[in-house]
Amino acid sequence: MSAWGPGIFSDDTASDIRGDYRELLEDQVPDDEATRRVIDSYRDLDEDEQHVLWLALAATQSSLGRLDEDVKARALHVIDAGVGLQLWEEAGPKELSKRKAALAKLRNQLVSSQPARKTVRRPWRHVTD
Repeated sequence: MSAWGPGIFSDDTASDIRGDYRELLEDQVPDDEATRRVIDSYRDLDEDEQHVLWLALAATQSSLGRLDEDVKARALHVIDAGVGLQLWEEAGPKELSKRKAALAKLRNQLVSSQPARKTVRRPWRHVTD
């Protein structure tokens, strides 16, 4: 497991997914195209990591007011079916409880009213000779 904590983005793969999606938006790629590209990029994840794609992508899209309905449905299925929790059961009851709390918080975020669509701009970088 590439996770260092129970949070949704306390995972190398989840952080990469968030970064890749945001980078595409920074490059002015349309929402649906950015979603498709990220899904295609992570299509070869191992079976025990596929759930990370849907959770990370849904959380990122939701925070930006760009939540795709299919991504939302897949993430809610992952949460409701308890997909991926067996890895947290091995970590112990305390960590499992924290992961369940993080998933419950994400579920609430996904089913609640979504924020207004946010513009994603490239970070400013000072370039010198």
